[in-house]
Amino acid sequence: MDTEAKGTLAVLVSTFVVGLNVYFTKVGTSLISQLPFTAICITLAGSILLVVNIILGKLPVIFSGKRHLLKFLWMGIVGMSIPSVMLAYGVSLSLVSNSFLLQVEVIYSMILSYILLKERITKKQVLLSVLSFLGMALVLTEGVIRPINLGDILFLSTPLFYQFAHVVAKDVLKTIDPTVVVMYRFLIGGLTLFFVSVLFGLNPLDFSSTLQGTLIVFYMGFGYAIGNSFWYYGIKYINLSKGTSMIIMYPLVSTILAILTLGETLTPIKVIGIILVFLSTLILSRVKSGSRN
Repeated sequence: MDTEAKGTLAVLVSTFVVGLNVYFTKVGTSLISQLPFTAICITLAGSILLVVNIILGKLPVIFSGKRHLLKFLWMGIVGMSIPSVMLAYGVSLSLVSNSFLLQVEVIYSMILSYILLKERITKKQVLLSVLSFLGMALVLTEGVIRPINLGDILFLSTPLFYQFAHVVAKDVLKTIDPTVVVMYRFLIGGLTLFFVSVLFGLNPLDFSSTLQGTLIVFYMGFGYAIGNSFWYYGIKYINLSKGTSMIIMYPLVSTILAILTLGETLTPIKVIGIILVFLSTLILSRVKSGSRN
């Protein structure tokens, strides 16, 4: 299997895992406030990866990461803590269906990747990305677009910060193992969110009050670790813009699970959206990565 195929497969696996994470986040945040929930899950994910990397003999790689400390701080704080807080408040100020605005990340990715990473982006890729975005909008809103409020502005801004981190990560991944990069990002981002949670008078350790909450937190720790490790492994080998165009379909996984297990209805508009996203992602997976150099 060539690097393009391995990178594409890794992003597809990440998409499925991230979709599962969104589904369990819906359940988890019904038991625990979103900000402390995110803080404990991300910190746990980073701790899990720390242990795994040590067991796999990557301690020298971990220590070598100190030369990228400023980049890791950027990825952890700007690319994890800040957007997590923005998302937490966005959800509280807007309708969940308006979270389709998060998928505008594909547009940010194409712009930043083209300018900063000098990636080759074809008209075909742009068209497929737009179709996938429209498909997700139909799935999440059923075609009903409501007036924009502050929460929606936060939804629109959040993915830009994720992309700021991914652009920096592309450079770090040239010399550092993906699992070590994710470990640093999560530990720094998670511990920062711990501090923010305490600052707002929230206790990130409240998850232990129920067995269900505890189980979900531990699943999310592993889910974040696995999903993001596959994501960074994937974009190590393929264009960031291509990977982002594919992974924006992750809400489709959680939507299908919600239909199957939570009794959500499958309307004709959702079916059209699902077909658009599926076909766009299928064709996108066959697009070859490359640079303009």
